[in-house]
Amino acid sequence: MSAEETTAIPNFFSEISPLFPEVTEDGKIDTVQFLEASKAFIKIYDQLGRAFALVKSDMNGNVEKLYTTYNKNPEKYKYLNDMIEEEKNDPTIFAVDALLWLRRALEFTYVFVRGIIDEFEAGNPTEKLDHLANIAYTQTLKPYHNWAAQNLFKIVAKACPYRSSLVKSLFMGKEEGSQRLLLEDASRYLQKLLPSLNVIKKMCEEWSLEEMKKV
Repeated sequence: MSAEETTAIPNFFSEISPLFPEVTEDGKIDTVQFLEASKAFIKIYDQLGRAFALVKSDMNGNVEKLYTTYNKNPEKYKYLNDMIEEEKNDPTIFAVDALLWLRRALEFTYVFVRGIIDEFEAGNPTEKLDHLANIAYTQTLKPYHNWAAQNLFKIVAKACPYRSSLVKSLFMGKEEGSQRLLLEDASRYLQKLLPSLNVIKKMCEEWSLEEMKKV
């Protein structure tokens, strides 16, 4: 094993803060920690290039919409669950739509990064990553997008950076280290994100809040 492989160099995933919250025993998600973690994770799109600026902007916009609701009553909306449950009875809360789209975009990002990791672990890491972006899109966002949005994403996906360029940028200007250790950090980070995504998706499905209309 080379010296490069045994030395951990700080990278996007090892430095990102805060992490997504631990889901409580009764299945609740701390609102502020979730939103702050989302804002931190969204910065990965700075490493993916200008073509993904619209994705980043949309995600940040949904974070701000959720903060607007939270700030109306921080004690009442300490947990995302309480905010969404209230909207079942009061649709003027306007939190569900923002959370649905934020969750879908986070799921897209999760599946895309997980794909990069899985290819590396399988021993067949490709330089081009657009096919992984398309796979992630098909599984997460495409069912909710109309024809125009789907064609726009095809253009965005083609602008994905090459693997070597993305790995370099994820070291954020620092000395580039081991891709293996970088992706191990990424895998640990995704494990922190997944429980929140699962709880939000289950909650929306159980309460029939999952909008299927295309936009």
